[in-house]
Amino acid sequence: MRMPADRYASPKRLLESLGLRPRKRFGQNFLLDARLAARVASALPEGASVVEIGGGIGSLTVALRERARALTVLEIDRDLVPVLRERFAGDAGIEIRECDALEFDFEAHLRAASSPRAICGNLPYNITTPLIERILACADVWDVSVLMVQREYAQRLTAAPGTPEYGSLTVYVGYRCQTSRLVDVGAGGFYPPPAVASSVVVLEPHGRAWPRASDEPLFFALTRASFAQRRKMVANSIASALQLESEGRLQLAAALESAGINGQTRAERLEVGDYIRLADALHALGFKRPGT
Repeated sequence: MRMPADRYASPKRLLESLGLRPRKRFGQNFLLDARLAARVASALPEGASVVEIGGGIGSLTVALRERARALTVLEIDRDLVPVLRERFAGDAGIEIRECDALEFDFEAHLRAASSPRAICGNLPYNITTPLIERILACADVWDVSVLMVQREYAQRLTAAPGTPEYGSLTVYVGYRCQTSRLVDVGAGGFYPPPAVASSVVVLEPHGRAWPRASDEPLFFALTRASFAQRRKMVANSIASALQLESEGRLQLAAALESAGINGQTRAERLEVGDYIRLADALHALGFKRPGT
């Protein structure tokens, strides 16, 4: 027999009635506010094929179903999978999968789905970066990702050049997507309340006209190296982090000049396009990273 709808209004009472409790190892913090869930869902295209990361007890799933043509819900907790399947029993537009999102093939699944395509979810804080890396790796097959992350993490994702929050993560994500903050969420919006505040960010992949680096591994290596010692000038930071010898330093100096970048600038002052030009200039000079 299906549970009455009002049983889902309180995650705490529902879990207690089932003899369950939130699991820290899965980063479980259950969304409480239905209006917030609707706000998050409203950022998705109408009629999209959606993958939800972490269904929980279905608080966000309900709102996503209002927007989605087809909804695939990923849930790693085997005790919550039956709750989701019972709650959405009879809805052919929802598929519940017991799986780890870090092992899910987003690209294959979304490529086979109808357009528009989207990803949404409240990301566990302890695996936010690897999850975003997997999501960005297939940015050419989805139209938008709406993700709830730690507030500090959201600030880094959306930071402007020259601000303290701007770093290699900002450049890494900015290379693939335009990122904006949709709404901030206090700890009281969840059960149990997390130790930090959250924000919802919207990622929209750049179009075909957006420039790409000729050598993407080099581009990402340069970005990481630039911020390795962010108080240093970018030329010195890159040379130090990549352990460049005299020839490599000469190539770096020539590439900086060719890209129109002052080597005495600090990393946080450079935009994504600057790093692309620098990587391309080094690639044109036949630059080889040590160890490659």
